[in-house]
Amino acid sequence: MRDLARLLLVCLLLAACLAAAPVSVEQQRMTPSPTPTPNVTPVPLLLTPIAPPETLPPLPALGESQSSRALALRDDVLISANMDSDSLTLVDTTRSRVLTEIHIGDDPRSVAITPDGDYALATLRGDGALAVVSLESAALAAVYPVCPMPYGVVADGRRAFVSCFASDEIAVVNLSSGEVLYRVGVPNAPAALALSGEWLLVTHFYTGQVTTLNVLRAPFVLGTVNVETDGELSNSIVIDPTGTKAYIPQTRTGLALVSLQYMQDWFPVVSVMDLTRMTGAREARLTLSANDSRAANMPFDLAFSADGRRLYVILAGNDAVAVLDAQTRRVEARIAVGANPRAILLDDDGTAYVLNALDGTISIIDTASDAVRDTLQVTELQLDPQLLLGKTLFHRADGMSDGSMSCATCHFDGGMDARTWINFRSGPRNTMALGGAAALPPYHWSGDAAELHDSIEDTIRHIMSGDGLIAGEFDSTIDRIDAGRSDDLDALVAYVTSLEPAPSPYRQADGSLSDSAQRGMTLFISGSLDCGRCHTPPLYTDLEQHNLAGAAFSLEADEAFDTPTLRGLWATAPYMHDGVAQTLEELLSRTDPVHSVADDLTEQQLDDLIAFLKSL
Repeated sequence: MRDLARLLLVCLLLAACLAAAPVSVEQQRMTPSPTPTPNVTPVPLLLTPIAPPETLPPLPALGESQSSRALALRDDVLISANMDSDSLTLVDTTRSRVLTEIHIGDDPRSVAITPDGDYALATLRGDGALAVVSLESAALAAVYPVCPMPYGVVADGRRAFVSCFASDEIAVVNLSSGEVLYRVGVPNAPAALALSGEWLLVTHFYTGQVTTLNVLRAPFVLGTVNVETDGELSNSIVIDPTGTKAYIPQTRTGLALVSLQYMQDWFPVVSVMDLTRMTGAREARLTLSANDSRAANMPFDLAFSADGRRLYVILAGNDAVAVLDAQTRRVEARIAVGANPRAILLDDDGTAYVLNALDGTISIIDTASDAVRDTLQVTELQLDPQLLLGKTLFHRADGMSDGSMSCATCHFDGGMDARTWINFRSGPRNTMALGGAAALPPYHWSGDAAELHDSIEDTIRHIMSGDGLIAGEFDSTIDRIDAGRSDDLDALVAYVTSLEPAPSPYRQADGSLSDSAQRGMTLFISGSLDCGRCHTPPLYTDLEQHNLAGAAFSLEADEAFDTPTLRGLWATAPYMHDGVAQTLEELLSRTDPVHSVADDLTEQQLDDLIAFLKSL
């Protein structure tokens, strides 16, 4: 293992050296002079220890399961959650016609139908709430506050189970009163849910982990299984017809290290969790690009045929459905659908319904012929046309890359993927969240792009290996305005500019600071720490560059780095330009003399400072 670690270290150093590129005179002119900082001490590279997996007892066969997704079906009524229209649409599947559209609240992400068929439940990500819709009256019956950024929802006869993306918990809601009965802590970013009897499975969006809870009475966590070590974008989990395996469409991103994360490509897969062994079934993994000449991006949801022989997998970045043989794991067909498909369901007759989030349609697929037989408009998206075009391009891989990568692959919902990539010209770079970033030029960690158009076009061409959106010559290092050279690029920039930082779940219900965060704010602006000198409110950046040569382990072409904003810091671990710090505690304890202030604080003061930083 020690020899392997040395080999990885040598590879990383060599890759960083080869990636370094000289900075042109023109680029030097457009980059502000770096502000000097004290000498710093290099931080050592730490490899992730390989620990034996936690042994969990096997589960019984899980029959009659339900999975959280943006579509739900009961008898002849199909319900779609329309995130950009803030609505649910009810569809009569026998006549393929819309019954009604119901406005329910901000950004619905998942919908479920209660077992008695009386109500539809939808998570309102933007409102932190659960909407309850009466299907008899086709009207909004109640909205229950639940938690920050609710994502998935499933229900038994009396309770709803909601994954709380921002607060890392599962909320259990009494459907009669709307009271939150329990809040169960789970690992980071819980997303998709699958419920069968007394067992609840939970994915974690940025990892390949699955947490299992028993919910028969008071819910408790049985444990967490690392199904796919390097998996992410885990939006869905579906239990197969045998009840013995759970299937998770996601994206693999290579080998994971503590200080750096190295990869050569994105790998679209359907990971498999063996419920009889409570482990990842690597031998059963479906690799979507292994036997298909076409690239695949962002496997996002899936459904089984009634006999379990075929698997229908949404490719959200390719506007397509991949059809696989579940036994041979071969791709048998690819069906083109609408823009940014997010969910798929099959009815008892073998008809597949696909929700296309960014054109407001449902594609109705005849699975006997693997062809779309009808497309139904279920909502008119409430977005400015330019923003809609930009959002569509942001989520599309075809034409933006070789079909394997979209902007959303690393920046889902405008956030970040919790990874550090070394395939940049200047060295390893921790993915930055895009919310609010457009207002903070120049761009990139090293401030080498004066214009947002330059930054995005350069990323499409040189990181995503796309052809770019500007026709003709393009050079990000020269002083040239690229706004107005491409309608598509202008639209994409407009969409990125519209993104805001994710609101902090560490604020009080009324948006105010907790007592601990108030004390932390005093420390932040105090003369002894003087954090505000570089992270100046209200942007929490001084818009300057600072010399951090040697502050990180990795070799760098750049020595100066832009001061990043601290807004939305709670959602952007790991920290620093090369992701060297996994937590804020680590950032304040072991990075460099500028940031390592923990030795000068009491334990309570450190907790207070972190509470304030997480509240921004």
